[in-house]
Amino acid sequence: MRFLLVLALAARVAAADPPDDECKHPVAAPVILGSAYATFGTWMYLAWYYQHKPLGYFQWGGDNDPGILGWAGERTYAGGADKFGHAWSTMSLARGGTELLSRYGGYDHFKSSLVSAAMAEALFFFVEIKDGFYYEFSFSDLGGDTAGAVVAVLLDNFPRLDEMFDYRVQWWPSRGYLDNVSGGTGYNRLNIAEDYSGETYLLAYHLGSIHQLGTWSHFVDLTLGFDTRGYKPSPPAGYPDYEHHQDVFIGVSFNAQGFFDWLLATRAPRSRYISHGLFEIMNLPFSSTYLLDWRNVPSGQVAKGGA
Repeated sequence: MRFLLVLALAARVAAADPPDDECKHPVAAPVILGSAYATFGTWMYLAWYYQHKPLGYFQWGGDNDPGILGWAGERTYAGGADKFGHAWSTMSLARGGTELLSRYGGYDHFKSSLVSAAMAEALFFFVEIKDGFYYEFSFSDLGGDTAGAVVAVLLDNFPRLDEMFDYRVQWWPSRGYLDNVSGGTGYNRLNIAEDYSGETYLLAYHLGSIHQLGTWSHFVDLTLGFDTRGYKPSPPAGYPDYEHHQDVFIGVSFNAQGFFDWLLATRAPRSRYISHGLFEIMNLPFSSTYLLDWRNVPSGQVAKGGA
């Protein structure tokens, strides 16, 4: 999935030594960042375009649905999960790039955050341009990208906000995706990005940001979450009644970032950097639960689409 490559960048950033006057890499940092983007671009080409026939014309669109959620409507091809995925991917790439340029490269943090957010936004803008020739140029996807870039800049430059909130994805391969892997062909098997039935997106509030609560609070987050099931990938073989539905929920989650920050606070600083960076954007599978859940089942025909 796109977040596997994001994780690789996050790990490389987190593994970098803390900046000091004698530990800056102003040339290596941009080279590593450029290499990460090149790798990401290659994966996207193989997963989304290589074996897909071009339309022969440029298609405009936006996955708009007349329902209450609009771009994240119940009859869009992924039920809106793709918009949350676009926002997460752009935010994660932007934040990883900021850390790489500022921590490892020694560049000004604020300027690095703007450059990195602009790079992530530009990458996905050109993805939409290419999508226009293969699927459709989606204004709603670009809206998700822009939201992610804005969130990255805010979290990068307001430490208290970053202390309070994370935007994370929790993923475990869905039955539909595993069915596609076992029965798929060629590079289509690489398209983990559209395993929306295995993904849950979480806006997490760290109870640990309330300092008076004590150590335990660093391990618990309150979450506002969104997921879809049955939209994308296609329902697995042998499950003709696989239900489409959307979930919006309030719940709690284990804060792996806070746990490993606490566990590694006085030892293994490099491991602590890695775990902090990874769990800034990832939620451990099966580590969150609903308290209040609103489920919506589409009332009409769901659109077909992709990328």
